[in-house]
Amino acid sequence: MPFIPVIGFLGTDYMKIRDDFKVVKDPYSGEDYVVVPPIIPDVAVIHGLKGDRFGGVTVLGARNDRLLATAARKTIAVIEDLVEPGEVLPGLQEVYVAPVHVDAVVVAPGGAHPTECPGRYEIDAGHIMTYLTAAKDEASFQNYLETYITGPADHEAYLEKVGFRPSEWK
Repeated sequence: MPFIPVIGFLGTDYMKIRDDFKVVKDPYSGEDYVVVPPIIPDVAVIHGLKGDRFGGVTVLGARNDRLLATAARKTIAVIEDLVEPGEVLPGLQEVYVAPVHVDAVVVAPGGAHPTECPGRYEIDAGHIMTYLTAAKDEASFQNYLETYITGPADHEAYLEKVGFRPSEWK
């Protein structure tokens, strides 16, 4: 779609600073609406509970993963579990992202840490606070990066560093 209608922007300062936002008349009601260009990310990284080798991914709950995957030029799906294609179809409360929208699949249990993977583990609020505290100044942020991002040899070493153990997951 070449544009997306939005509510609540008419009469705001957005219209003064964003020349790509336009006002159009609704052909049915005659009311004015603001339309904005679509967001088209170069790459989206989504995280799913399970996925197959063809790129089918299942996520739990009402998340924006499918929307991101369909909007992006390329999509990388990080999944907790690799399953056979017939096992990836969603159940109740799950959303399916079709393989046509996924360009690469990465199996990384715990890959959403420190955020959540609904149905598997919750947000690590303590680690989020560690990050937020570190992000307040350059020196502490560099220390955070060295400790948690560039320091660990691989994903498993990162999980060990933060004390995140698969045996403790739901």
